[in-house]
Amino acid sequence: MIYIEVPSIPISANAAYAKKRGSGARILTEKGRCYKKETTNHIVRAYPQELKFFQKNVPYQLLVHFTFGSEVELLNKGYPATAESRYKKNDVTNRMKLFEDALCDATGTDDSQHFVVTLMKAVGEEDCTRLWAWNLEKEPHNAISNVIDTLLCISEAESDGVVPVVS
Repeated sequence: MIYIEVPSIPISANAAYAKKRGSGARILTEKGRCYKKETTNHIVRAYPQELKFFQKNVPYQLLVHFTFGSEVELLNKGYPATAESRYKKNDVTNRMKLFEDALCDATGTDDSQHFVVTLMKAVGEEDCTRLWAWNLEKEPHNAISNVIDTLLCISEAESDGVVPVVS
Protein backbone atom coordinates (compact mmCIF):
# COMPACT_ATOMS: atom_id res chain seq x y z
CA MET A 1 0.00 0.00 0.00
CA ILE A 2 1.17 3.52 -0.72
CA TYR A 3 0.00 6.96 0.35
CA ILE A 4 0.14 10.19 -1.67
CA GLU A 5 -1.10 13.65 -0.69
CA VAL A 6 -1.77 16.54 -3.04
CA PRO A 7 -2.23 20.03 -1.49
CA SER A 8 -5.32 20.85 -3.54
CA ILE A 9 -8.69 19.52 -4.67
CA PRO A 10 -9.40 18.99 -8.36
CA ILE A 11 -11.84 21.29 -10.08
CA SER A 12 -15.09 19.70 -11.19
CA ALA A 13 -15.31 17.88 -14.50
CA ASN A 14 -17.76 20.60 -15.60
CA ALA A 15 -14.97 23.20 -15.25
CA ALA A 16 -12.15 20.91 -16.40
CA TYR A 17 -13.61 19.66 -19.68
CA ALA A 18 -15.42 21.30 -22.57
CA LYS A 19 -16.79 20.08 -25.88
CA LYS A 20 -14.86 21.14 -28.94
CA ARG A 21 -17.00 23.03 -31.39
CA GLY A 22 -17.77 21.14 -34.53
CA SER A 23 -16.55 17.70 -33.49
CA GLY A 24 -18.10 17.52 -30.03
CA ALA A 25 -14.88 15.93 -28.74
CA ARG A 26 -14.17 16.44 -25.04
CA ILE A 27 -11.08 18.57 -24.38
CA LEU A 28 -9.39 19.95 -21.28
CA THR A 29 -10.01 23.60 -20.50
CA GLU A 30 -7.13 25.89 -19.52
CA LYS A 31 -8.05 25.43 -15.84
CA GLY A 32 -8.16 21.66 -16.34
CA ARG A 33 -4.75 21.60 -18.05
CA CYS A 34 -3.28 23.75 -15.27
CA TYR A 35 -4.60 21.50 -12.47
CA LYS A 36 -3.51 18.33 -14.26
CA LYS A 37 0.00 19.65 -14.93
CA GLU A 38 0.50 20.98 -11.38
CA THR A 39 -0.83 17.79 -9.78
CA THR A 40 1.18 15.47 -12.03
CA ASN A 41 4.34 17.49 -11.33
CA HIS A 42 3.68 17.49 -7.57
CA ILE A 43 3.25 13.71 -7.48
CA VAL A 44 6.37 13.11 -9.57
CA ARG A 45 8.52 15.48 -7.46
CA ALA A 46 7.20 14.62 -4.00
CA TYR A 47 6.70 10.86 -4.33
CA PRO A 48 9.43 9.28 -6.50
CA GLN A 49 9.63 6.16 -4.32
CA GLU A 50 5.86 5.65 -4.27
CA LEU A 51 5.71 5.89 -8.07
CA LYS A 52 7.75 2.68 -8.28
CA PHE A 53 4.73 0.93 -6.75
CA PHE A 54 2.66 1.43 -9.92
CA GLN A 55 3.13 -0.92 -12.87
CA LYS A 56 1.35 -1.40 -16.16
CA ASN A 57 -1.23 -4.20 -16.41
CA VAL A 58 -1.66 -4.56 -12.65
CA PRO A 59 -5.05 -4.03 -10.96
CA TYR A 60 -5.27 -1.44 -8.18
CA GLN A 61 -7.62 -0.41 -5.44
CA LEU A 62 -7.82 3.31 -4.65
CA LEU A 63 -9.19 5.19 -1.69
CA VAL A 64 -9.38 8.92 -2.41
CA HIS A 65 -10.22 11.39 0.35
CA PHE A 66 -11.03 14.96 -0.72
CA THR A 67 -10.65 17.35 2.23
CA PHE A 68 -12.20 20.79 1.81
CA GLY A 69 -10.63 23.58 3.86
CA SER A 70 -13.97 25.21 4.52
CA GLU A 71 -17.42 23.87 5.27
CA VAL A 72 -18.72 26.56 2.90
CA GLU A 73 -17.75 24.15 0.09
CA LEU A 74 -19.98 21.37 1.41
CA LEU A 75 -22.77 22.86 3.53
CA ASN A 76 -25.61 25.19 2.59
CA LYS A 77 -25.47 28.09 5.07
CA GLY A 78 -29.20 28.83 4.77
CA TYR A 79 -30.36 25.33 5.63
CA PRO A 80 -33.09 24.70 6.69
CA ALA A 81 -34.58 28.20 6.47
CA THR A 82 -33.69 29.06 2.86
CA ALA A 83 -32.00 25.99 1.42
CA GLU A 84 -33.79 22.74 0.64
CA SER A 85 -30.77 20.55 1.31
CA ARG A 86 -28.18 20.68 4.06
CA TYR A 87 -25.48 19.83 1.53
CA LYS A 88 -24.29 21.70 -1.53
CA LYS A 89 -24.23 19.89 -4.84
CA ASN A 90 -20.55 19.10 -4.58
CA ASP A 91 -20.21 15.73 -6.24
CA VAL A 92 -16.82 14.10 -5.57
CA THR A 93 -17.26 11.70 -8.48
CA ASN A 94 -17.33 14.81 -10.66
CA ARG A 95 -13.87 15.72 -9.33
CA MET A 96 -12.30 12.27 -9.49
CA LYS A 97 -11.74 12.09 -13.26
CA LEU A 98 -9.26 14.96 -13.39
CA PHE A 99 -7.35 13.69 -10.35
CA GLU A 100 -7.29 10.18 -11.82
CA ASP A 101 -5.96 11.51 -15.14
CA ALA A 102 -3.16 13.38 -13.34
CA LEU A 103 -2.36 10.28 -11.27
CA CYS A 104 -2.17 8.14 -14.41
CA ASP A 105 0.13 10.65 -16.11
CA ALA A 106 2.41 10.63 -13.05
CA THR A 107 2.45 6.83 -12.70
CA GLY A 108 2.50 5.83 -16.37
CA THR A 109 -0.53 3.61 -15.82
CA ASP A 110 -4.08 3.67 -17.14
CA ASP A 111 -7.30 4.24 -15.20
CA SER A 112 -8.60 0.93 -16.59
CA GLN A 113 -6.31 -0.61 -13.93
CA HIS A 114 -8.39 0.91 -11.10
CA PHE A 115 -10.67 -1.98 -10.18
CA VAL A 116 -11.92 -0.75 -6.79
CA VAL A 117 -12.30 2.99 -6.18
CA THR A 118 -13.72 4.50 -2.99
CA LEU A 119 -14.28 8.25 -2.69
CA MET A 120 -14.79 10.37 0.42
CA LYS A 121 -15.25 14.04 1.16
CA ALA A 122 -14.90 15.92 4.43
CA VAL A 123 -14.16 19.31 5.91
CA GLY A 124 -10.64 19.78 7.27
CA GLU A 125 -8.11 22.49 7.95
CA GLU A 126 -7.02 22.94 4.33
CA ASP A 127 -7.81 21.70 0.85
CA CYS A 128 -6.06 18.47 -0.01
CA THR A 129 -6.52 15.18 -1.81
CA ARG A 130 -5.24 12.04 -0.13
CA LEU A 131 -4.74 8.76 -1.98
CA TRP A 132 -4.18 5.28 -0.62
CA ALA A 133 -3.52 2.60 -3.24
CA TRP A 134 -3.20 -1.16 -3.01
CA ASN A 135 -1.87 -3.64 -5.57
CA LEU A 136 -4.69 -6.19 -5.93
CA GLU A 137 -2.35 -8.87 -7.26
CA LYS A 138 -0.45 -8.75 -3.98
CA GLU A 139 -3.53 -8.23 -1.78
CA PRO A 140 -6.40 -9.71 -3.82
CA HIS A 141 -8.55 -10.93 -0.95
CA ASN A 142 -8.16 -7.87 1.22
CA ALA A 143 -9.94 -5.28 -0.94
CA ILE A 144 -12.84 -4.59 1.43
CA SER A 145 -10.80 -4.86 4.63
CA ASN A 146 -8.19 -2.47 3.14
CA VAL A 147 -10.82 0.24 2.80
CA ILE A 148 -12.54 -0.46 6.11
CA ASP A 149 -9.26 -0.40 8.06
CA THR A 150 -8.20 2.82 6.32
CA LEU A 151 -11.58 4.48 6.87
CA LEU A 152 -11.45 3.64 10.56
CA CYS A 153 -7.96 5.10 10.81
CA ILE A 154 -9.04 8.26 8.95
CA SER A 155 -12.08 8.66 11.19
CA GLU A 156 -10.06 8.28 14.38
CA ALA A 157 -7.34 10.65 13.16
CA GLU A 158 -9.82 13.32 12.07
CA SER A 159 -11.64 13.19 15.38
CA ASP A 160 -8.26 13.68 17.09
CA GLY A 161 -7.44 16.57 14.71
CA VAL A 162 -4.43 14.91 13.09
CA VAL A 163 -3.56 13.86 9.55
CA PRO A 164 -4.19 10.13 9.15
CA VAL A 165 -1.26 7.91 8.23
CA VAL A 166 -2.12 4.31 7.45
CA SER A 167 0.38 1.50 7.13
